[in-house]
Amino acid sequence: MMDNLPFDKVFAKQDGQAERFPGFLLEDHGKHTRAEPKVLAWVYAEATLRTIDFGLENLDTPEAGYPALFMARHTVELYLKGLVPDWETQKPKGKNRHAIDYLKEILSEQLKRDYDEQEVQALSKFLTQFSKLDPKSMAFRYQDGAVVSLRDDPLSDPEIWIDFQALKQSLSMIFEALDKIWGKQNSKA
Repeated sequence: MMDNLPFDKVFAKQDGQAERFPGFLLEDHGKHTRAEPKVLAWVYAEATLRTIDFGLENLDTPEAGYPALFMARHTVELYLKGLVPDWETQKPKGKNRHAIDYLKEILSEQLKRDYDEQEVQALSKFLTQFSKLDPKSMAFRYQDGAVVSLRDDPLSDPEIWIDFQALKQSLSMIFEALDKIWGKQNSKA
C-alpha cells in the first residue's frame, strides 16, 4: 500500500530516465532570482484566467472566487513592477512593498505620453479599484485576509459585487495590453 503513494516522488532527485519530466527544476531556489519577470507575469496571467473560470464554475461557493481575486491582484502587481523596473527606489518610505497605488500612478504618467488618455484613465480606474479592494495583497490569501488588509483602509461600501465574466474579459484585455507595452519598453532599451 505505501509503495503506491506519490509523496516521496514529489521532491525526489531525477535519474534522467523520463523522456519528458512531468515537472520543473528549481535551481538554487531562494539563493538567486531565476524567473524572467515578463514570463512570470505571463504565466501568472494565464493561471489567473483559469482560476476565474474555476470561480465561474462554482458560483454557489463564494470562496471559489478568492483564488482568482488573489491571483488577479498578484498578477497585476507583477506586471506593474515589471513595467516600473525601479519600483523599489520609487516606493514611498513606509509604503507596503505590495502596494500598487503608487505604481499605477507612475505607469499612468508614462503611458499618457504614448497612448490614448481615455484608455489610460480607464486602466488607471480599474487598477485603483483593485488597489482599494486589496491594498496590501492580503485580502484573498487567508480566511481573515480582508480584515487584516482593510483595517486601515476600509471601503465605504460593505457589499462589493464582482462580475467574474467582466473580470475575465477586462483582465484578458489588460494583460494583453501590458504585455505589448512591456515589449515596446524592452525594444526601446
